[in-house]
Amino acid sequence: MTKHDPKIPVRPIWVRVSDVALWFGVSRATVYRAAARGEITIHRQRGSRVHADEMDRWLRGGEGTTVA
Repeated sequence: MTKHDPKIPVRPIWVRVSDVALWFGVSRATVYRAAARGEITIHRQRGSRVHADEMDRWLRGGEGTTVA
């Protein structure tokens, strides 16, 4: 396989809120509720997006999840 094989998904740095179920197995509503509680940050850049590392930390129950 080559480095750019289209069959291998490349993990994005930013994930659209509409795609979080695909990448993280949680619903959009769950992401929006977590953001409303201040647990994660939804960034408005070309749509609503979350930082993939922040989602990982939040799902693992990590502290200090905000990514600048």
